[in-house]
Amino acid sequence: MSSRYGPDAARKAAEAIRARTGDNAPELGIVLGSGLGGLAEDLKDAVRIPFAEIPGFPTATVIGHAGALVAGNLSGRSVVALSGRFHMYEGHS
Repeated sequence: MSSRYGPDAARKAAEAIRARTGDNAPELGIVLGSGLGGLAEDLKDAVRIPFAEIPGFPTATVIGHAGALVAGNLSGRSVVALSGRFHMYEGHS
């Protein structure tokens, strides 16, 4: 059974992200919504991947949400952040 959010979709998204960021797993994941988007700019050695370039990722439609995955270092820790997020009212669960 294939699903937009199933294991196969997650695997493809992970492969695309690893191809751009490398194999090192982040220590911390952060979802940045309204008001917190500026934190993504504080990441050092950042790699920014627009959601549109990640297989299976929907687009962020809320004004002010950047719609990108950002991987980098914050205070010496490896971090991945969703700069913008998806909402149930946009059809995501």
